[in-house]
Amino acid sequence: MNYLDNPIFICGHRKSGTTMLINLLDGNDEFVTYPDDSGFFYMYYPRYVSDVFNSKEKTDRICNRIINDNLKYVLKKIRCTPHELLKLESKADAFCQHVRNADLSKASLADVLKIFIDAFRNSFYPKITHPRGWIEKTTSTEIYALDIVDEFPNAKFVHVIRDPRDNWASLCSGWQKRYCQFNDEPNRLKQSMIERGRLGMEMAIENMEALGKNHYKIVLFEDLVSDPVSTMKDVAGFIGMSFCDKLLQTSTLGYTWTGNNFDGLKFTKPSNVNVSRWKERIPATDAMLMEFHFKNVMKHFGYDFCFTAKESAKAASDHYKWFNFSTPFSDK
Repeated sequence: MNYLDNPIFICGHRKSGTTMLINLLDGNDEFVTYPDDSGFFYMYYPRYVSDVFNSKEKTDRICNRIINDNLKYVLKKIRCTPHELLKLESKADAFCQHVRNADLSKASLADVLKIFIDAFRNSFYPKITHPRGWIEKTTSTEIYALDIVDEFPNAKFVHVIRDPRDNWASLCSGWQKRYCQFNDEPNRLKQSMIERGRLGMEMAIENMEALGKNHYKIVLFEDLVSDPVSTMKDVAGFIGMSFCDKLLQTSTLGYTWTGNNFDGLKFTKPSNVNVSRWKERIPATDAMLMEFHFKNVMKHFGYDFCFTAKESAKAASDHYKWFNFSTPFSDK
């Protein structure tokens, strides 16, 4: 089988552990692993897989947004020398040129991804001459899993699920450093967690039922950080990858990765330091709100509840008071 027909997609909501997982998988030498979050399934798909855009517009989108903006931002976070960074950026430029040489005018989703990944391999991993497959992570992929399987029948998905209260606590910790750039106030980010975060967890349940355990695997963040050896052996077996100790150390393009924790904590391997820390990281009313909106999925994945139904309902009501008047409307 051509390696391009054997994709592995890492799924899950932002700050749920997906970046940690892709950087644990970076240590393998059997699959081409795209670093960090490619952004493909929110920067390109589905809008640009359309005849509305010509080939130049499509390649510009990939080169300008996914490679020059997103990938080069990731490269700048790698702990390497200035000379090594220049070499990595040169590889990114070559990656971009490979994409620009392609004709994407009539390209399907599968066509674009194959061109994209093969261009990446040729630029960053030319010595991997016979990869068994490739691995990509975008924090939206689970939403499009059924679309993907239509074009990649052999596709597999590894979906990371995290306690939504801890997930929200992690997002909160990044308000000043990152998320204030994209939201006008913390409540907007909170609403995104409720809508997008819950959708992702619901998709995990439905995708597992639709695709089956041979194509879809759910990994709890808490299992990954508390028992990384067993969990990574399980993930490697599902993917079809040989397990090795490198899968227990985080890296990006072979360079040590110390995490994307907003509190400044540095890790080179999975850590459970933030498991169940929502109790000290977010207000109780926020946890009540998450328990209200994530009630069914929390039950499904075995997360315990800490508040009464009345407390959670009150928190949801109070949040809706903001939501009801958070967008312009007409009194007419």
